Amino acid sequence: MKEASYKTRWTMLLIAYLGLISCFIPYVGYSTQVAAIMEDVGINYTQAGLLASVTALVGGIILPFTGGIVEKWGAKKIIIIGLIISAVSQVIFAYMPDYSSLVFSRALAGLGVGLLFVGPYTMAIKWFEDVGNNGVALGVMFTSDGIGTAFALYLFAIILSVMGWRTGSALGGIFLVIVLLLTIFILKEPPSFEKQKVNRSDTKLSFKEYVGVLKNRNVIVAIAFFVGEWGLYAVMAYWVPTLLIEDAGWSESLAGFLTSLYVLIGVVPSIIFGLISDRMGKRKIFVVIAGLWMTINVGLLTLAIYNGAYGLAAFIMPLIGIGVYTGMPVALALASESVDSKLVGIVNGFVLGIGFLVGGFTYPSIMGYIKDTTGAYTTGFVGLIIATLILTFLLALIGKDTNKTEVQQDESVVS
Repeated sequence: MKEASYKTRWTMLLIAYLGLISCFIPYVGYSTQVAAIMEDVGINYTQAGLLASVTALVGGIILPFTGGIVEKWGAKKIIIIGLIISAVSQVIFAYMPDYSSLVFSRALAGLGVGLLFVGPYTMAIKWFEDVGNNGVALGVMFTSDGIGTAFALYLFAIILSVMGWRTGSALGGIFLVIVLLLTIFILKEPPSFEKQKVNRSDTKLSFKEYVGVLKNRNVIVAIAFFVGEWGLYAVMAYWVPTLLIEDAGWSESLAGFLTSLYVLIGVVPSIIFGLISDRMGKRKIFVVIAGLWMTINVGLLTLAIYNGAYGLAAFIMPLIGIGVYTGMPVALALASESVDSKLVGIVNGFVLGIGFLVGGFTYPSIMGYIKDTTGAYTTGFVGLIIATLILTFLLALIGKDTNKTEVQQDESVVS
């Protein structure tokens, strides 16, 4: 089989990257309009938090199953289905008249977003695993959080401000259709997938293999890290813009832009530390340091918000992002390299799915409830400090670096 050129690999990575970026419109694109939606529909903070949480709930439930489906159908089909569902949900969200209908549209968006998380990441790993560049490929893919969030919370926020949240949301659906067409006509499955189609029985996985994945210590480390970081992301992308608009009196576009810096700043460390970890052959140390850095800066952010120093809070948020996007690609690479190639999609599904479900669902819901009951966000941010310490730092200590050329499925915390 002829080896794919680097031009082909990077072209496929680019299209997968566009698919991943596009999902941020249905996921968090409306965040700067939460106050307007609350007033328009007549809902409270708890109900507004549910709009974000139900997306993460559905996405988190579907993600682990998507991992197995990707291995059978291929990542391209999953990305196409995800884009179709996301585009439909975006248009429905724009024209739903009441709260219950909005919740339905957000649940549908969760289905599409879930597919668009696993598909592109698996596509990236499959195209680069044979040349030992998973760290770089995943580093590039994780920059989509920064680019995607900046696009959704700043550029898209301008469209929503000018057009209104309903018309603007419909325009977001049109963008998703454009990405869908590019995916259909340009994106291809990696050669490894075509080779595996010759013997489809090799892709049938037993229950024991699923359990083995969940027992793997490095998979546990990655799951914990993603729960912590995804919870942080949900709060930063959803509630912080609302906080800056309502409490600090900042404009929607300014609040969205400054919030997006949390992930936009992660573009550089995501690639650099992914490359460094590839060269060193070490993953764990980067995850541990990232977790400690995140915990310290979440603590500083909480103090700033408590004292009403919103300018300082805006400065600290990107510092948290440095830790988050240093650790994310390395943690996922550590997990995916600890299992056989046929289980990579399963690992991605579990790591992204559980992180999305637990972090993305519980954090914004709890924060909204705390705001309703106490009138402030402070208690919720104190909880963020504790959760970040445990999930991203302490649990990272049980991880173990593996040899890329060896399958380490027996490296479980119970063995």
